[in-house]
Amino acid sequence: MISLFSVLATSCEDPTSDQKSLLNVILVDTPATWDSVFVSILGVEVDVRVQARESSLETFFLEYKPGVKEIEVSALVAGEALLLARGELPVGNVEGMRLMLGNDHSLWEDDRQYPLPLESSDKEIVPLEFNQELEFGIAYDVIVDFDLERSINVLSSDPLDLSLNPKVTASPGIGSGEIEGRVQPTDLMPAVYAISGTDSLSTQTNSSGIFLFRIPEGTYNLYFDPKNEAFKDTTIFDVEVLQNTQTEIGDVILDPAE
Repeated sequence: MISLFSVLATSCEDPTSDQKSLLNVILVDTPATWDSVFVSILGVEVDVRVQARESSLETFFLEYKPGVKEIEVSALVAGEALLLARGELPVGNVEGMRLMLGNDHSLWEDDRQYPLPLESSDKEIVPLEFNQELEFGIAYDVIVDFDLERSINVLSSDPLDLSLNPKVTASPGIGSGEIEGRVQPTDLMPAVYAISGTDSLSTQTNSSGIFLFRIPEGTYNLYFDPKNEAFKDTTIFDVEVLQNTQTEIGDVILDPAE
């Protein structure tokens, strides 16, 4: 969403140099089928081509403020979200972002903790494609979606050996919409995919069977993978997502396999 906020501008030789916008970086999750996943996140770097100095691209670091940087990303499902970072930026155009990770990641399964090392050291910096014009006195939301389903690699199942190859996307809060529904049986916790052309995002239901996508306006097919051989998968075609609107699809019942 976009909202007005107050900015005090002081006079100087360049009257546009103190004109600011506010950027809110909001973290959501499309989780994998694990009990819980913790990811160390330091903050976000934002590249801005400043209006007053259009020839230069400046980088600003928006820090995740809490002292403990390990975030239970897997809990950010069914409408839950985390304000990851917030900062005032000069008027201009955002031409890219980077999610900055720490090096202490872990996963819990069956009451046991497993290390979740990055696939390689260069994965600590996750490029995000994002463009947004920043106007004076306006607050902008950026939705950062951490796709755990695609990010966690199982190298060995016995013993369990894992690695993290972060798959993250960023989209503007304005122009996006939501899809919400509930899967039955509610205790299955299937993977749910929103598919548009060759692009897809995934999420999972919460303990009540509810799922929610925050995605750009468009038409999507929803694919439900029960991750349980006792149930059939299913697809709902042509679900329309409208800007700043929540599309309710009601109950989705997964039938038993024959």
